[in-house]
Amino acid sequence: MKDRTEESLDEQLARLPLDAAPPGDLWPGIAGRITRRPRIAHPFALAAAAAAAAACLATALTWTVLHGRPDAAPPGPALAGAASSFDEPRDARYVAARSALQSTFRERLALLDPRTRVQIESSLAVIRQAREDIRHALSAAPESPILEELLEATWHDEFDLYDDVLRTTQPISARI
Repeated sequence: MKDRTEESLDEQLARLPLDAAPPGDLWPGIAGRITRRPRIAHPFALAAAAAAAAACLATALTWTVLHGRPDAAPPGPALAGAASSFDEPRDARYVAARSALQSTFRERLALLDPRTRVQIESSLAVIRQAREDIRHALSAAPESPILEELLEATWHDEFDLYDDVLRTTQPISARI
């Protein structure tokens, strides 16, 4: 008789019973491990989707305002000053605070995965384009409260995006 250490793996496998089943109590543990786990959404996916939806809505409303009123007069010299009133504040404290926020945002954005970074930058570009579209629409309809609200919403969307990146990339010790 051969020593078991000298048997080949094929010989050892051939001696195993063909109808062996695992004990019944193993299956619940296996089943629990192979069940589908809920996907965790990317931290910026919801923010990006909301920003894109807001931008699409803003663009649609802008188009409606611009093209839905054929009898509206084109903006003349009297309205030229109105369009500039929809620009961001030029107060020195605001400009400095915004600049500091954008600087920190860019630093933290660089810490993220390149695909995430591209998605965030794309969302930011959509928000900024929507704001420009709304400003253009406001030059044609400066009394529109809906456009004014949408313009304000784009500022909020941009700052919310900055805030999401800053909160997500905040060091763990600062979160506690």
